[in-house]
Order: sequence, then C-alpha cells, then structure tokens
Amino acid sequence: MSTKPRIYERRLQIKHFFDDRETGAKRRTWLEVQLQPPQKTDEGWVNDGRIRVSLGEDRDIKGAFLLNIDEASRLFKTLETIVEDHERMKGELWKR
Repeated sequence: MSTKPRIYERRLQIKHFFDDRETGAKRRTWLEVQLQPPQKTDEGWVNDGRIRVSLGEDRDIKGAFLLNIDEASRLFKTLETIVEDHERMKGELWKR
C-alpha cells in the first residue's frame, strides 16, 4: 500500500459572523470543504479520494464528516435540487 500521507486541500470555506446574545461578543461559525485527491498505490491501484466537510465555531472544529465520492455526489445533487426548487418557488411568488 502507498505510504503517501493523506493530504487535504481546502476548496471552500464559508464564514458566518454574528453577535453573541449572552456576551455581546462577535463570534463566527464556519463550514469548510476539503479534498483528498485520488492516489495511486505502489501496486498500481488507484484509490478514490475523499471529501471532508468540517463545521466549527471560532477556531474550534465542532464536527467533521468524511465522505466518499458517492456520498459527496449525492450531497451535491441534493443541494443543487434544493437551490433550484428555492429559485423556482421564489419566481412563482414574484409572479403573484
């Protein structure tokens, strides 16, 4: 098996800033998407990469999901469908 380290490349980071109601301090939450590219093993096999989705608050990671390519594809298609449905519904409301 390949001894290459698993390297993740940041592909997207979304930050949301807000005022904490209890302390009044500025806080942030974030979502980060990273890619571990496919790799070729020393035996010549090509292993799929992975997608890591991390959720955090300020500087701390609160949770992370490691998705295989099939799961990432399903997530992508679901998000795309949600956005299309949203835009269709919004357009219908403007027509009324």
